[in-house]
Amino acid sequence: MKTSLARPSLFVRGGGAVARYTCRAYSSLAERLQLELTTRRIPLFYDYLHPQPSHLLNLSLCDLLPQTGSTPVHANTTLPSITNPSPLPLGHHLIYFPPQVTLSQLLPDGTDILHTPGDPFHRRLWAGGNLRFPAPTPLLNGQRAVCIESIRNVAVKGREGDEKVIVTIERRVGSVPEGEDEAQTRNRIWTEDKAHAGEASVIENRDLIFMRTKSAAQIEADRSHFGEPGRIVKAPPGATLRHSIAPNKSLLFRFSALTFNAHSIHLDRNYTQNEEGYPNLLVHGPLTLTLLLSVLGRHFSELGLRVEHIEYKNLAPLFVDEVLTVCGKPKKGGVWDVWIEGPRGGLAVRGTVRTCVV
Repeated sequence: MKTSLARPSLFVRGGGAVARYTCRAYSSLAERLQLELTTRRIPLFYDYLHPQPSHLLNLSLCDLLPQTGSTPVHANTTLPSITNPSPLPLGHHLIYFPPQVTLSQLLPDGTDILHTPGDPFHRRLWAGGNLRFPAPTPLLNGQRAVCIESIRNVAVKGREGDEKVIVTIERRVGSVPEGEDEAQTRNRIWTEDKAHAGEASVIENRDLIFMRTKSAAQIEADRSHFGEPGRIVKAPPGATLRHSIAPNKSLLFRFSALTFNAHSIHLDRNYTQNEEGYPNLLVHGPLTLTLLLSVLGRHFSELGLRVEHIEYKNLAPLFVDEVLTVCGKPKKGGVWDVWIEGPRGGLAVRGTVRTCVV
């Protein structure tokens, strides 16, 4: 992947000379982290699927999403009723099941300790993932539900002394009867076989990258390039869907609040510039995914389609108050290429969606 001198790279290259350089050098680190993290037992995250969080997210996004039909769509500010419940909208599971942690379980940058590999890897970024929907969408009727998380894999890449740790997390969402014990819940919804859905209605994999704290010299080098146009990766041609959005600070704050996410990289510009070396607040990885899914969902509904599976990679950072453009074009067999372009037209996110008829 090509990266900008002005913007620190989110991702790492593997294979080739780098792999020959580092395979033996940190095999013990990789083995240790693989054992420690994949055996870490993460508590179950329970939630009640009330309509309020989804309603608040809809209010935050309605001005940014494409209008459907010829008549402008006005925001419905009335909280939906649970007696005539709506299905959980595409991607809205991301604002339910917040991390169940105390303040003492937050790291100095505001992230939680649930998936961290520990010293010296204190910087966290969202690298991508995939989503599938093996069962009917749950209803927002106040039902009790659970999200089961487990660390499926850990990989270490990069030169010795500058390693990146990639932690792959699987999350499974399913309904839970009141009074069911944890063992029963896990047996119904979680399976060691990743291909088997169990009784999950949403299965999500996400890749988090953990990196070392930057030195003062690295930060200063990053800051010296603020404002310079960076090298861009060319986006695919031929989009049949294009919709532009400019996420502002209010949207970032609201999404942080809805997801119980205190990561300073989305909230504190001084921290972002002076500790991470980025010129401005970063748009959350899950918010980027939510915007992508929300635009796609509206477009596909007009075509009589729904998303069955999406796989995506975050290739370059997206910043507050900069325009991003959600794009897509159909391929054969109900498959779509989808991507997000940054403000200068470069590729920021690239993915593939498999659709099916509603």
